[in-house]
Parts: sequence; C-alpha cells; structure tokens
Amino acid sequence: MKHYRTILTLALACLCLAACEKKADSRLADASASLAMTDDFSMPGEKISCEMSGSVNHDKWDANQVASISFSAIPTTIEQFKELQHKVGDEPQGALALQVLAFEMYRRDAALGEQALRLNNTQVNHQATLLQLKEMMNVKDAFYSRPYLAAALMKGASPANGYQPDVPYTIEMRVDPAKQYQQSQLLGGTVIYLQINSKGWDTNWRGAEVVKPNGADYYVVSNCPALYSQCKPMQGEWAGLK
Repeated sequence: MKHYRTILTLALACLCLAACEKKADSRLADASASLAMTDDFSMPGEKISCEMSGSVNHDKWDANQVASISFSAIPTTIEQFKELQHKVGDEPQGALALQVLAFEMYRRDAALGEQALRLNNTQVNHQATLLQLKEMMNVKDAFYSRPYLAAALMKGASPANGYQPDVPYTIEMRVDPAKQYQQSQLLGGTVIYLQINSKGWDTNWRGAEVVKPNGADYYVVSNCPALYSQCKPMQGEWAGLK
C-alpha cells in the first residue's frame, strides 16, 4: 500500500508540473505575440531624404537669393514630417517647402495633413489654409476641385503633363524681388517674402510669407493665399503622386 501511495504521489506531482509548464509556455507565447505586435506597431516609417541648395539670408533682404529643396517622398506619418521639419524648418525656404508637402498630406489624409499644417503655420494662417483646402481637396465638383494643388507647386509639373512633377519632388523658390523684409510686432520676428516657381498658374511665381516667431525653433508660414488659389485645370484623370 505504501508503495502504491508513493507511485500515486509521484504521478500527481508530474501532472501538476506538466500543467505548470503548459501554463508557463502559454504565458511566454502570449508575451511573444504581444511583443511582436508592439514591434510591428511601433516600427518607424522609412526615412525621407531631402537636399537643400541655395540659401536665404535670415536678416538682410537680397532680391537675387534663390533656393530649392528636394524630397525623396511625401511623409505618411507626422513623425516623418517632424523629422523633416527638424532638418529644414530652421530655414525660411524650409517652411515654405514643407507647406507643399502638408498640402499633399492633407489630400491623402485630412487628419494627418491638419496636424502637419498646425506645426508649419501660424494659428491664423493654419485656419485660413485649412478652410480653403477643405474646399479644394474634398469637393466632388470637378470644375472647382484641385486635388493636384500640391503637385502644381513642384518642379516639372504642368497641366500639359497631367501635373506629374519631377522625382525627387523639388520646390524651387526665390526671395520676392519686390518686397523687402519687415518686422512683425505681433509675432516678434522678421517676415520674409518668398515665391515658389510653378507652371500651374498664369503667373509662375506664387508668393507666401514666412516668419520665425520670437522663441520658436522653426520658421512657419504666416500667409499663403497664392498657394491655395485654383491652379489651371488639367484634362483627364489625375494619376496622383507616389
């Protein structure tokens, strides 16, 4: 009998041990699955490269200043946009080039584009720009809608080629030759007047104002109605940007 009880005790112990191991394996499997999901979810988007040429003096107006910035892709996350802002946003032309990217981001995802616009504009201009983009990008009226608005501000795009810009996406700019810099008492910074070269309108150079408010890290756009006015319509269906 004593021998039988010993065998029974050992058997029960083995069953308990097996159950514990199974439960532990299950927890490990759950943890691994959770870890894998977290890793997938938190994986950053691909790096977007950018190249800047030319320069714009921050303090002294020079009518002959020109600059351009090229981007390898359109940001698909706000983190990508912030990274680009970190790279070029401390330059006046950087803020203006980022505005074009934000336009296209808004077309693809209104909520994402609104975040980008908020980062890259003064509060007043953010509201004015957003109101106009809602009309230009979201309406179904083919006569009024301009989904290719951002593309029209990029090098190489025109109504004739279906607003297909050169790749990498390049924004060509110059200092407004007719408007000298001004000090903004409201924002506490120097307002710089820039223009984007475009073939999407009857007049190629589209003006905008940028400023680095007192205490801010980056330049932001403070006025840009010429950028979101209706560009020339194109024939056929727009192929979009990659």
